[in-house]
Amino acid sequence: MRLFIASPISLPTYQTIKEDFKGCIKGKWVEGWNLHLTYKFIGEDDAKKYQKPLNLSKVEIKIKGLGTFSEKVLFLKVTNDLKEINEKINKEFNLSNDKSFIPHITLCRIKEINNKEEFNLKLKKWENFSFSISSEIYLYASTLTKKGPIYKKIYKY
Repeated sequence: MRLFIASPISLPTYQTIKEDFKGCIKGKWVEGWNLHLTYKFIGEDDAKKYQKPLNLSKVEIKIKGLGTFSEKVLFLKVTNDLKEINEKINKEFNLSNDKSFIPHITLCRIKEINNKEEFNLKLKKWENFSFSISSEIYLYASTLTKKGPIYKKIYKY
């Protein structure tokens, strides 16, 4: 089973963000109900190994602005340091990071930027967009389909 540990995110302004960027980028937007902040992508493994208490309570997630990874992924920037959660998961389940942990919430996998100047203006426009959300932490199963991934919460930490 393909697994990851994350917090679900509710973003009331998501449709507004999508509409604002519609004219300048093409890509695959994450379905609103699938928005999440990943603390640890595990990959293919037995879910039972990860179903034990971690003493992780609700987490306060602070968002400010939008960013990109190499202009291939549009994401919400998470401003608070959540590395402790990633490190606790790694320690408890004997995992490691293959790349540095950068807390973020993926919005769109960009296929093409139609108008780079407009795109950069939109990023600037949203730089002061901020909010906080309190969210639980879950173990998720991810099933990849032709229509996109299907995420299912299977354990609450």
